[in-house]
Amino acid sequence: MGRIPALYWLLTCFILMPWTGRACAQAVDDAGLWNALLTQGNFEACGWENKKLKWWFDGHLRYLDDAGGFNQSIVRPGVGWTLNERSTVWAGYGWIRTSALSGLEFDEHRIWQQWTWSKSLKDWKLGLRSRFEQRFVETGDDLGLRFRQFFRATYNLPTLPKMTLVWWDEIFYNLNHTDWGAQGGFNQNRAFFGLGYKPSPDRRWRAEIGYLNQVIEVPSGSDRNNHILSLNFFRSP
Repeated sequence: MGRIPALYWLLTCFILMPWTGRACAQAVDDAGLWNALLTQGNFEACGWENKKLKWWFDGHLRYLDDAGGFNQSIVRPGVGWTLNERSTVWAGYGWIRTSALSGLEFDEHRIWQQWTWSKSLKDWKLGLRSRFEQRFVETGDDLGLRFRQFFRATYNLPTLPKMTLVWWDEIFYNLNHTDWGAQGGFNQNRAFFGLGYKPSPDRRWRAEIGYLNQVIEVPSGSDRNNHILSLNFFRSP
């Protein structure tokens, strides 16, 4: 895997994972449906010869309340710069519309920066993503700072060449308190396990479907434990 990414992975797990167990106690359960479109590529179609410059876009539509009520939509564009064949740095903007359980609907604007890393090992592919967010929520005046660490592993099934096993986990950690409700420390954890499908190796499009468990720490009430059917479509470069 390489010494630096391996140590980075292990140290991040050691620092942040203990917080996930804290949010599992006395949680309120719910079910949901999340849909996502995630794409990235370069600017060659626009006549740009520099292949290091990339674009990013992901969009999400999420339902909770037993998948019957709108919860959140996300539109998140960005641009990136390739450091080497494994690593890219990115920056962008996100617009998030959220419908809270209380019935309040509000907008959030995020500025984000991230580093992504990936490596293939025979039938395995490993990935890391470290994201730093600056959050502006219209229900308050404070700037929220949050760090997110994402780990991903896929395995190509030898007997089913179009299919892959997919696992990923993402830890969210607030770096400060805000007047709109964010509390410094562990915020949430998302863990996914499912199947990926790609019609042929030369296709840019692929899909993943599976179970996503979202654990959210709620400082002023009961924590949330959401059981989600997650359907994701990807366009690879």
